[in-house]
Amino acid sequence: MIEDNVALRKSLADCLTVLGHRVTEAGDAVELYQLIGQQVFDVAVVDVNLPHHSGFSITEYLSGQTRTAVIITTVRDAVEDRVRAYQSGADIYMAKPVEPEELSAAIQHLAGRRRAGDEGEGAQGEQGWVFQTQSMMLTAPNGEAVRLSRREALFVEHMVRSESDVVGRQEIFAALGEPDNETSRSRLDVLLSRLRSKVLSGTKASLPVITAHNTGFSLSAPFHLR
Repeated sequence: MIEDNVALRKSLADCLTVLGHRVTEAGDAVELYQLIGQQVFDVAVVDVNLPHHSGFSITEYLSGQTRTAVIITTVRDAVEDRVRAYQSGADIYMAKPVEPEELSAAIQHLAGRRRAGDEGEGAQGEQGWVFQTQSMMLTAPNGEAVRLSRREALFVEHMVRSESDVVGRQEIFAALGEPDNETSRSRLDVLLSRLRSKVLSGTKASLPVITAHNTGFSLSAPFHLR
């Protein structure tokens, strides 16, 4: 359950636990992405209005990179929000306030369907990404690899080595040996855009680097340096 309202999250989690579910809580996307690297989840219950990353971007990642089903819960009930949710990959859209019994039934339905479809298969991305610093080769969890340029390699290596949940742009500029100004910001945006395209084209997998609005970047999947 990804919900930044602590009281609401704990209340719903307690109810779902009583109804027989095992619930893991996260207050934002960064906590969720850390958990994904350690566990496999049947269903994610995702709020839309979250710090750093919206529920829509989380849903897009989960539906594209994992086998976790997604239930969006939100006070936003406009048609365009529902359309955006399903376009992002949501399985079910529920407007708040959500009744625990209904949410429980939705979770059971999705978990049963997902387990049946995944029987005998491992979760995507479980082995993580591998970056070889000497050859500058980036290997996706599916085994496909692509060679990075020097600047791309510096960016990826710094992201992996950083101990911060969100790596600030200033840190990236320092790693690239560039000043913190508008020109560097534009160059960094272009670098990341081209890197995403290169990785997707070369490995058929999306680069798990999430942009934190006005903050920096974070990794949404396990990475290993070799």
